Amino acid sequence: MADQDIAKPIGYWLKQADNVLTEHIDRVLSENGFTRSRWQVLNTVYQAGTITRASLFDTVQTFIDACQLDEIIREFVEEGWLVAFGGSNGAQLTLTDAGIAKREAVFELQSGVRRRAMKGIAEQEYATVIDVLERMVKNLL
Repeated sequence: MADQDIAKPIGYWLKQADNVLTEHIDRVLSENGFTRSRWQVLNTVYQAGTITRASLFDTVQTFIDACQLDEIIREFVEEGWLVAFGGSNGAQLTLTDAGIAKREAVFELQSGVRRRAMKGIAEQEYATVIDVLERMVKNLL
């Protein structure tokens, strides 16, 4: 049996999907000074309205470590896109009007990436993949 005839396991496809998504998102968003990680932080704060640094880290820690998050937060504050008030881990974070405008501009690019990635994939198929992966994770926790 030739190597190409051997079905690759789910772990291979999970890592490949994550790597390809990150590379593509980074390339598309780079003109705006963004990476996938910076986008995830900005979008998570946007979706929450106001979020603590600790809750934000819980959401993005699969992709970035605490030092990287703090660096992104610092940069967003310096850019005038984010306001942080309160103590470090309990700091409340919220986007400024400029941050919301930046999120909207980057969202347009990110939406294009999503449309390309989802080409030929029905919403129900996507929902099934998410459901299965979520159950696999819960089974192993």
